[in-house]
Amino acid sequence: MKRFLKKLAPFAAFILILEIAIPMIVDPYNVFHWSRIRDNGVEPNSNFIKMKYILENPDKFDSFLFGSSRTGFVDVERIPDGKWYNMSYSEGLPDEHLENLKELIAHGIIPKNVMIGVDNISCFVNPVLHGKQFYRIPYPRGNPLSFYANYFSIRGVIMSQKVTSGHRITDPDYVDRYYRTGGNSRDLHVENDWSADAPYWEDYYGNELFNALYDLVYIRDLCQEYDINLIIFTNPLYYRTYQYSELYGYAEWLSWLPEEVSFYNFSGINVITRDKANYIESSHYTMEVGDMIIDRIFYGKTDEALESQGFGMYVTKDNQKEFLEALANH
Repeated sequence: MKRFLKKLAPFAAFILILEIAIPMIVDPYNVFHWSRIRDNGVEPNSNFIKMKYILENPDKFDSFLFGSSRTGFVDVERIPDGKWYNMSYSEGLPDEHLENLKELIAHGIIPKNVMIGVDNISCFVNPVLHGKQFYRIPYPRGNPLSFYANYFSIRGVIMSQKVTSGHRITDPDYVDRYYRTGGNSRDLHVENDWSADAPYWEDYYGNELFNALYDLVYIRDLCQEYDINLIIFTNPLYYRTYQYSELYGYAEWLSWLPEEVSFYNFSGINVITRDKANYIESSHYTMEVGDMIIDRIFYGKTDEALESQGFGMYVTKDNQKEFLEALANH
């Protein structure tokens, strides 16, 4: 028996090495190649990669835009004040932004500005779910071994092969831009079938309204403690997605926000959100709409007609009633 086990040991060691080496080499989610990601067609774990990048380059940026992938269409290079980096990651949640901000501060990185884009995803997705999704596992605080252990997975490599094997690079600036701005390309052109005109909706959406609100309150208090300029805005959801979200409490959540944090609102049903030309599909708006967000917040460009519909309105406790009327009327 001992002789058999002795013969088996090298084989077992070889299998173990393969289990570790193959995921590290193939690395479809780019967590082992965070300093030089590869455009392989698989969505990288941007929560981890961007945090790792900033922590390793603490003097490169002084201002950060947090949010879901939707805020990836806000061109931070157009923001006039600060050296901005777009920290957007897939289904980015207030809970994750809070933990990441804590981690930055713990490493001595005190941002000058923090801007956060929120929307229905912010208050419908349970952060626990992301711990089981390769491209959304949050940046680990403390010991990273448990984080990396998720990716020593042949299953993860096999799952990615169908995408990586057929991927063709169509965005040659992708890698350089990822580290330069963290945002998306202005040259992104996607033809979509709008015949169904369906809202964007995931079957795992639930009620996280209170948790999302409390996370934003904690972020507000943390920014006040460290004298960080905090800007919050709502992403302009496509009107069908907004309508569906209303049924599950999104409009109610927006009515709670002014009680705790002031914000720029771009959500609701209005001229912008009803126009399909302003959207890539029913989840993501275009860079041109992102420009409108920047123009309103940083350049003071206002449109009375749009603001009467809630788009671009700066919402505080003082004008909360006016804001709710604008949402209800449109």
